[in-house]
Amino acid sequence: MSHPPGAVLAFGAQFGSPWRRGAPPRMATAKSAWGIEIGASALKALRLVREGDSVVVTDFTVIPHQQVLSAPDVDPAAMVRFTLGQFLAAHGEKLKSDRVVVSVAGRDAFARFAKLPLGGNFKNLAKLIDFESKQQIPFPIDQVEWDYQAFKSEDNIEVDVGIFAITKDRIGELLTLYRECGLNPDVITIAPNAVFNAVTYDLNLDASSGPVMVVDVGTNATDIVVAEHGIGWMRSFPLGGHSFTEAISGGFDIPYKKAEKLKLEGAASKHAKQIMQRMKDTFDSLISEIRKSKDYYESTHPGATVEKILGTGSTLKIPGLRKFITQQIGVEVERLDEFKRIHVEGGQAADFSANSMGLVVAYGLALQGVGLGAINVNLVPMAVRRERAWVAKGKWFAVAAGLGLVASVMLFIRPITGRSGLGNTTPASVEATIAQGKGFKAQYDEMSGAGANGGAAQNMLSLVDYRNIWPHLVDDVYTALAAANPQPALLGGNIDDIRAIPVAERRLVTLDELGSTYVVPGADGKRRIKVSMTVSLSHADPGVFLNKEKSVAGWLRANADRADVPYVIVADSIKIPDDWTEIEFGKGAKQKPDAPAGNASGGSSDFGGPASGDSGSSSSQSQGNKGMQGRRKPPAGGGQMPGMGQGLGLSGGGEGSGDGSGAGSPDGSGGGNWSGGADGGSRSRRRTGGTGSGAEAEAIKVLDEARISEAPSIYQPDDVYFVGEVTFEVELRDPKGAPAAAPAEGTQ
Repeated sequence: MSHPPGAVLAFGAQFGSPWRRGAPPRMATAKSAWGIEIGASALKALRLVREGDSVVVTDFTVIPHQQVLSAPDVDPAAMVRFTLGQFLAAHGEKLKSDRVVVSVAGRDAFARFAKLPLGGNFKNLAKLIDFESKQQIPFPIDQVEWDYQAFKSEDNIEVDVGIFAITKDRIGELLTLYRECGLNPDVITIAPNAVFNAVTYDLNLDASSGPVMVVDVGTNATDIVVAEHGIGWMRSFPLGGHSFTEAISGGFDIPYKKAEKLKLEGAASKHAKQIMQRMKDTFDSLISEIRKSKDYYESTHPGATVEKILGTGSTLKIPGLRKFITQQIGVEVERLDEFKRIHVEGGQAADFSANSMGLVVAYGLALQGVGLGAINVNLVPMAVRRERAWVAKGKWFAVAAGLGLVASVMLFIRPITGRSGLGNTTPASVEATIAQGKGFKAQYDEMSGAGANGGAAQNMLSLVDYRNIWPHLVDDVYTALAAANPQPALLGGNIDDIRAIPVAERRLVTLDELGSTYVVPGADGKRRIKVSMTVSLSHADPGVFLNKEKSVAGWLRANADRADVPYVIVADSIKIPDDWTEIEFGKGAKQKPDAPAGNASGGSSDFGGPASGDSGSSSSQSQGNKGMQGRRKPPAGGGQMPGMGQGLGLSGGGEGSGDGSGAGSPDGSGGGNWSGGADGGSRSRRRTGGTGSGAEAEAIKVLDEARISEAPSIYQPDDVYFVGEVTFEVELRDPKGAPAAAPAEGTQ
């Protein structure tokens, strides 16, 4: 076997390391694949279809998280679930037939590069890599999932090897999170590998190409990737956009969200000089790390001089950052914001161009999925890959079993058809065949009985068919609430603008809690889910307002039956409560008999607050899945409602808190403590009683004193708002495509 000088050989695929022994065969190269990067600021995905040695972009999307995952008081897992749910709701069908490649951040994994003596003896390569991995990986080898990529230069007897690892705990967390959302990636690799693949392919880098450095400045970390002669080198360090935002937030003593906005728009501000001054130390640290990486690479690769640097990543959008790096490093930094070998035409061309700099990782991931990646590392555990391989082979086993049954029947029939030529004799071979046939029948009867006993298991497995329902429900709930058309000021961050709108005229509907209950099928056998939304609003007529055509109930009716949604909203099940819990901010709660809501038929809320002095224990949770948060009673003495930007989750949200008490003092002191916020659009409430032991009271006092100051409330003393529960049911479609029941007459 001969190769041109400097050819890249992927020995990882040819030989396999010892940990791969016994692994299932690699799947055939896919013709289409999705590359998905779930970053700290957004989910970015790109779909490629392979045509020979080229690819075509057929779809792409960028879905920003409601809040940056590194922002204070944000639950990253919950935020990822919500964003991933949106993506799967829109693209889930395509993913079923495509290869799916997902990245993990470079900081979450481990990468090391080494030169190993090859000496022309390929047989020892696997052993050498196995030994080297144990020396390089800073964890016990049985606690990590690892893979490698080997490169060899023809005029050298050494082999360059990249070793990549991630702890089993971390990969397990990611796979569990993705599985809960309905995503089952075929490949998981590290983001720097994807950057290498994208740059190598897009720039047609080969064995003759000089060093090209890519500086990918992300939200939480920066990845340095160097491609030279078709060989990769990479390094990650924990400094990114989050560091700049924190510098501004701390320097000006302002909230994180406002600091994030100043970071991106500060260059046009009259305070631009002061903003840049606050970020100076972070700028210097970033430059130091980039220079250190460049110097190290050049010193360990004799003759290499980095003369081309490409910049990418969301943080590189900070005004002046690219120019600053160029001046300090002494090498022109080019923005990687236009690809050479892929493009999008038509109406989406401008959108694709605007987002290109953030799609580099997704580009490289999709290239690996269609078999055009220069580095083909997969950190999905072997146990998971074997399981999926067996599932994929299941249909072939079924075909083989069918052919075996046909062959058995033919063996049984053949002697009978030829009996006329044998007279009345019964050869021993005929008897043996008959006996064999009886044996097959007995085995079939036994297996049929076992299959009947496994019906329950099959029913459980069939639930997987409905895994995309929850993302659709969440999306529908938030869209329905947004249909109330809240005034723009209510979604902004200016408390004066918010309070300028009369409380009774505000159209903001806040989702407190979201839950669901499975409805046991009736005589018609149709499956339903009852959805409950606990909402808060200050409109003077909450029931009438929510039931309008251009509001929550109106949206649910108008969108009851949509072909691309796995259920039908049962229009006559939509219930807006007649009775609402009226809460006067800072004083207490009382039940308000509301005017009839038109279609409302019952559905009263159980949110009557406890009397003064009540311990405030939570009400029992209803059966079913409380997808967002369990239900709790509001405080008798009122309390602080969401701060600025909370509610729909459209502008982030945060956590608002306050003290509620039966005493009804304006600041809520002297009673039970409760806190609530809007984290990703839903608010949790925790309540402690107004009575208890001295130790408990002291503990509560300490916590109260230690609590961080909250955003100002959108309500003021004597303002009135209402809490109630809106419910509706959805009828599930058959996942195999059977038509669902038509919506009630007059609901279109």
